[in-house]
Amino acid sequence: MIKLELNERIYLLKRRHQIVLKLQLLPFLLIFCFDLILIFFFSIKKISWPGFLVESFPEILNFKLNFILAFLFSLILPILWCLIFLEITRYYLTYWVVTNRRIIEVKLNGLFNIQYSSVELDKIQDMRAQIKGFLPSFFRFGNLRIQTASEKGEFVLDQIGEPEITKQVIFEAKIDSLKQKHD
Repeated sequence: MIKLELNERIYLLKRRHQIVLKLQLLPFLLIFCFDLILIFFFSIKKISWPGFLVESFPEILNFKLNFILAFLFSLILPILWCLIFLEITRYYLTYWVVTNRRIIEVKLNGLFNIQYSSVELDKIQDMRAQIKGFLPSFFRFGNLRIQTASEKGEFVLDQIGEPEITKQVIFEAKIDSLKQKHD
C-alpha cells in the first residue's frame, strides 16, 4: 500500500496499455479454445484402443478411450484459468503513480511478491519517450525512460499509453515541486 507524504498530491496513475494485456492473454485464450474443441471432439467421437494394447490387456476394453482423452484434456482448463488470472492480476497490480514530489512504481513480481520503488522528482535528470513498432505506433503506447541522479539510475515505465503526455505531466509536476520548495 502506498503512503503519501504530507501535502503530497497524485497527478497521474498509469498502467501498461490495455492492448498489452490483451496480447498477453491471446495465447492462453487460443489454447483454451483449442482445448475445448478437443474435449468436445473426444466426447462425441468413438475412438478404439490400439490392437496391441487390446491383445496384451483385454480388460482395457471396459474403459472408453474417448472419455479418458476428454478427461485428460479437461485437466488443462484449470491450469489455463490460473495462468489467465495471474496475468490479469499482474496487469492491475503493476502501476506507476506520479505525485507532486515523486514517481512511485508498484510492481507485482510474483503472486505474493510486490515491489515498491520511487524516485524523487528533483533527482530526475532526463526523460525519453520511446514508441517502437507498428502496434505501439498505432495504439500510441511505449516506454518512458527516466534517468535519475539516485542509486537506481534508470526508472522505466514499461508499455504505458501516451508516454509523451506522461512525460509532460512529470515535467509539470517537477516544476510545481521546485516552486513549492522555493516558496
